[in-house]
Amino acid sequence: MEKREIIEFVKNMQPKDHVVLLYEEIRDKHDVLFTYLKTGLEKGEAAAYVASQETPEQIRQAMREFGIDVEQYENKGALKVIDYRDWYLIDGKFSYDRTLDLWRELLDESKSKGFKGLRVTGETACFFRDDIVKELMEYEHALHRVLDIPLTAICAYDSKTLVSKEEWFNVLIELLNTHSTTIMLGTKGIGATTPSQILVRVML
Repeated sequence: MEKREIIEFVKNMQPKDHVVLLYEEIRDKHDVLFTYLKTGLEKGEAAAYVASQETPEQIRQAMREFGIDVEQYENKGALKVIDYRDWYLIDGKFSYDRTLDLWRELLDESKSKGFKGLRVTGETACFFRDDIVKELMEYEHALHRVLDIPLTAICAYDSKTLVSKEEWFNVLIELLNTHSTTIMLGTKGIGATTPSQILVRVML
């Protein structure tokens, strides 16, 4: 699959879509996630990015370079770039119930401001750094393959971080089972020896 087909796919994602992105290069992560969010913003949707691999300011700067008017959208309340410590690991602790409540509250806030929908994404690096991958998988299961919450979501995983874990294959299987679509982007892919650009749709 060509990367442009993956880009077109994320542009056209719909509420309740729950997608996992596995990437090796920061550039690929930015291309996919920023296209996904920028498309929503241009359609009158709200957008949120939870940063944990990069800092919120690094993400904001990369968004500006990508062509997103960060200040304009933030001033309108359309865009939020969130530190993971304010969303995932509050006071150093993770609770998936609390995080789900935060997503629901953000969706309600977006609707009350007149936005047509909410596109969200989150980097998962903090869960690997703090060795709470089991809790992360519980969170993915709680979200369900098709989201109960009527927002649109891409969960972002660095493939190099993933395969550094002894249990990486089991985690990969969990990710395939808990998302309706899997996107893999990289020079080699997971366990591959050739260039990898893959989009896998899971039939329900």
